[in-house]
Amino acid sequence: MSSTTSVRAVAALVSVGVVLTACSAQPSNSGVTSTPVLQIPDEATRIMTTDPYSMANWSYLVVDPDTDEVIYSNNADNSMFLASQTKHFTVGTTYDSLGVDHTVSTPVYATSVPVDGTLAGDLVLVGSGDLALGGRNAAQGRFDFATDGIDHVYADALPGAVLAPGDPLAGLNDLARQVAGAGITRVKGDVLVDPRLWDTYATVEGLVPSIFVNDNLVDIQARPGAVGEPATIDMLPGNSLFRVDAQVITGEEGSDSTLKAAADPTDPTQINVTGSVPAGKTSLTVHRITDAPSWARQLFVEALRRNGIEVETVSRTNDAAALPADRTYTGSRQVASLRSAPLSESGGMILATSYNTGANTFLCLLAVAEGSSSCSDGLPTVRALAEKAGIAASDLVVMDGQGGDPSQATPAAVVDWLDWVDQQPWADTFWAGQPVLGERGSLSGVGADSPAKGKIIGKTGTSADVEPDTGRLIVTLQALSGYMITPDDRRLLFVVAVSDAVFPDLPRGVFQVGGDVGGVAAAFQQAQTN
Repeated sequence: MSSTTSVRAVAALVSVGVVLTACSAQPSNSGVTSTPVLQIPDEATRIMTTDPYSMANWSYLVVDPDTDEVIYSNNADNSMFLASQTKHFTVGTTYDSLGVDHTVSTPVYATSVPVDGTLAGDLVLVGSGDLALGGRNAAQGRFDFATDGIDHVYADALPGAVLAPGDPLAGLNDLARQVAGAGITRVKGDVLVDPRLWDTYATVEGLVPSIFVNDNLVDIQARPGAVGEPATIDMLPGNSLFRVDAQVITGEEGSDSTLKAAADPTDPTQINVTGSVPAGKTSLTVHRITDAPSWARQLFVEALRRNGIEVETVSRTNDAAALPADRTYTGSRQVASLRSAPLSESGGMILATSYNTGANTFLCLLAVAEGSSSCSDGLPTVRALAEKAGIAASDLVVMDGQGGDPSQATPAAVVDWLDWVDQQPWADTFWAGQPVLGERGSLSGVGADSPAKGKIIGKTGTSADVEPDTGRLIVTLQALSGYMITPDDRRLLFVVAVSDAVFPDLPRGVFQVGGDVGGVAAAFQQAQTN
């Protein structure tokens, strides 16, 4: 998917379930390209034949895994883009290869022995791939995400995003207390971050390093004043690495937020915040960190100082050249360590919110498990497990962890994977993390009033772009795949997808297509009665 702001907004809007029901339009049957095994429900036909889908193709497959009965099928053996349905494979493979209870530890080493509390050498925080680093209530063994709003990882694309739960600096504070407990009261050398567990992975979503603090985001929160007056801006977590120049005005109550944050073109330490925010409502956006080691280092330095440790360095950047050549730190002294929540927790958040950076991090962890520092070397593990599940190589293309185009598969291959997952010891964990229609994650805003609410569990997937000269939204894929519990209590595996739908503009398209795909799945679910 394109990394432009508008297209990022497309993916985020659909992924978090901000959708409406279908609009009425003149019917057309061009989207249904083959005869279904059973006659599809009238409501599904109505949705599929509305005007936005006049050039589109619908693919679907609904199967009873207990009897192998194919209930509905259309284009089931034709390839479709996967988009974020790829996370079925990435997260499942990580659970299978590393284990749902697997954790990672982030250590801190001293490169010399402290003398009378003074460390003449360096203090090194070693990146481990922990997505939270003590945030999101990791101390309680959790990886929490926003359930009363849109998680802040989408705050630069969506209005209504809220801060992530928990203290993002809790882990760094814990490490700092451990360093103090090891008898270190003064660091004369430097504080360094070692990010060399893997080579920073460049993806369509952005950079994926091995060190994360607050999801490598600076939260910019605007508290409105009186209409026409400046808003009050808070930078969270507070830090001395960045300063904010704010030009934000309070708009009328109920107006749209146009809050934006961007690095100053001449001073990367300055974040320029502009736009307007509605009266009576706090708004949130984020500034994305591009130098994760320097970000984590500065926040760690500040945590050390908060916990009574004198740090003499005045640098604000990470000196990678000063890192020990031997990454095993042989002969060095570990003075602190932080353990992550289990992968079941972070995997659940990745599935529920469609967190691209998290899925790509899982791919990097798979590569490290194979002894590689190149994240793309996790892909063979994903493909090998798919082959073990009975999926032919010709039926599955995986480009990265998140599902960047042209990741693709046939609906039949996706159902085969889900059927195989059901036979694995980690199946319950896999399904527990998935979105739920009208209730959880990226389906929480879809079908909230549907009788199928709570009965459809599955992963969304979106691939879209905006036509440059017209502004039309071209949805190359909107999909939903997982399982449904029918009114007669059967459990059916399914895929529903539409390809090449055209909408007049981004807002109308993004507010319709996810609801329409969810509506087709709900129609299939409701039609299954004895």
